[in-house]
Amino acid sequence: MSRKQHPILGELVTHAQVSDTAITPQRVRTIILLLAGSVALMMTGYGIIMPVFARRLGEFGEGVEALGLMTTAFALAQLIASPILGGMADKHGRRPFILLALSAVTLSYVGYIFAPNTAIFITIRAAAGAFTAGLFPAAMGIVADIVPEERRAQWVGVIMGSYAIGMIFGPALGGFLYDGWGFAAPFALSAVIAFLALIAALFLVPETRTSQLRLRETLELRRKLTIQYTQHTSLWAALPRPLAILGTLLFVDFVGSFAFAFVEPQMVFYMYEQLEWTTVMFGLVVGAYGIAMVTGQLFLGQLSDHWGRKPVILFGLMLNMFLYVGMAILDSFRGMAIFAFVAGFGQALYSPALSAYYLDITAEEHRSRIVGIKESSLALGGVLGPMLIAVLAPRTTPQGIFWIAFGMVLVSLLLGVALLREPKRLHVGGLGVPEEVSRQRAMAAQASLRGIVMVAESARRENQLHSRQSTQK
Repeated sequence: MSRKQHPILGELVTHAQVSDTAITPQRVRTIILLLAGSVALMMTGYGIIMPVFARRLGEFGEGVEALGLMTTAFALAQLIASPILGGMADKHGRRPFILLALSAVTLSYVGYIFAPNTAIFITIRAAAGAFTAGLFPAAMGIVADIVPEERRAQWVGVIMGSYAIGMIFGPALGGFLYDGWGFAAPFALSAVIAFLALIAALFLVPETRTSQLRLRETLELRRKLTIQYTQHTSLWAALPRPLAILGTLLFVDFVGSFAFAFVEPQMVFYMYEQLEWTTVMFGLVVGAYGIAMVTGQLFLGQLSDHWGRKPVILFGLMLNMFLYVGMAILDSFRGMAIFAFVAGFGQALYSPALSAYYLDITAEEHRSRIVGIKESSLALGGVLGPMLIAVLAPRTTPQGIFWIAFGMVLVSLLLGVALLREPKRLHVGGLGVPEEVSRQRAMAAQASLRGIVMVAESARRENQLHSRQSTQK
């Protein structure tokens, strides 16, 4: 036995302080930027194939109804899978579900190339929706795990901005590839890009909700509660209060998704067939929307941290309505691009503020589950929007469809004005609750250890004094 491995009893070692294992700000920045880069690569692939879906379905002899069904299948799969995978990300960690989503995206892009008919094409799209449903809850969970509340919207904006990056150059590039080389070229390039995103995440994105952390939370809850732990982790118990606030947030998310999914099938064929735009022109309009989203989310996502969640959400909704107004009243390419840019800027404002609001009011151990519910509300809008357009498209004009979407967003804006209020800040002295608790625990442990050291040193001095007196006698 070495002395280093087994110190001699009675030997006293004094430590000046007790430190916790909190992630440094530099490490926080690195983790989120790596995650954002992986997501940006994945969404670039999606942006490339977005304008090609309608063209490919047209080659199968299909129209608005088939595109609406494909959108519905994807959204329905996400509606079912998002809360399930979000809860699993809380229980088993974030990283596995990020890798699962990126793998599913890569395989789906390859599948689109070989799909022989509409049914297989839609089936692949539905499977992609199911297996990618955990990506956003897991990504938002990582942000909530490592970012203090007062900077949360800023980093949520970075993640959501990475989602929008693919909408800048992707659609125009996809249209160019389709016009030049057919449908296989955009899908092949998207598959390669998605695979690069998977490799980047595999080696660079760490697990922030470790098994030790999950075990500690379980033990803390068991210590606090007097009845079974599992009874207190039901979905109902996990919902943040007041429920009216949560319901309003979910409705705003639902309407944002519903409105776009409602107009998208009509918008694509309206621009291709009635306005006679090329695939590249459509891609440029979508790209203008994406540019505004990226620049806004990357550089202005933190506005709600300073100005409050509610005003930023409401102002963003007002600007986002420009998209539907523009499609209803404009037929020029340049004018539509300008209106799309303004609308994208509006979404860049309200989306990070909404996501940060969810995290503000949700307990730490339930965040991915609640973000999964948020994703389900988005997916529900994605399901109902295309279903309704299939019913209304033969009965109204494209402009009528666009005005209906505008009215829905207006209703969500008015509901937000009436019911939303600023979430209570859960920080003490500039620190979030977990950081403050950790700091207080460290200080208490430090004080206790110092007390023990002082008592031990006093006892040792007394023993030495008695020994000297005995020797002198």
